[in-house]
Amino acid sequence: MPFKFVEDIAIADVAFEATGKDLNELFQSAAQAVIESLANPKTVKAVIVKKIKKKEKTVDKLLFEFLEEIVYLKDKDAIVFTDVKVNVDEKKMEVTAMLTGDAIKPEEQELHQDVKAVTMHYYLVEKKKDKWKTVVVLDI
Repeated sequence: MPFKFVEDIAIADVAFEATGKDLNELFQSAAQAVIESLANPKTVKAVIVKKIKKKEKTVDKLLFEFLEEIVYLKDKDAIVFTDVKVNVDEKKMEVTAMLTGDAIKPEEQELHQDVKAVTMHYYLVEKKKDKWKTVVVLDI
C-alpha cells in the first residue's frame, strides 16, 4: 500500500500519490497518506473508533468523499488517527472504513499539518493495466 508525498505539485499545500493493486489497497494507501499528513500515527493512541460509510456513483467521487470524511472527523471531533481499515465494494460503489485514533493532544502527539480540505486541484484517479493510482492535493 504505497504512497509518497509529492513536493513539486502544490508548494503551499500537501500533495501525494497513492497506488494500489485494487480499490481496497488504493483507498487504504490514500487514507494512510491523509492520516500521516495530520500526525505521526506512531504517536497517536488507538482509543477512539470512528466508522465511515460512503456511497457514490464513480470511483473518483467515492475516494474524494471518503478522504474528505477523514478531514471532517478531525475537525468535528478534534481527533487524529493512527490506523484505518478499508473495504471497498466495487459493485455497490461503496466504501466502509474503521478508523482508530485519539483526541488531539499536542503534548503527547507529533502533529503535522492542519488539513482543511481535499481539493480538486490536480485530483486524479485512474486505473492503468492492473494498478490504481490517485493524485491528491490537501489544502492546509
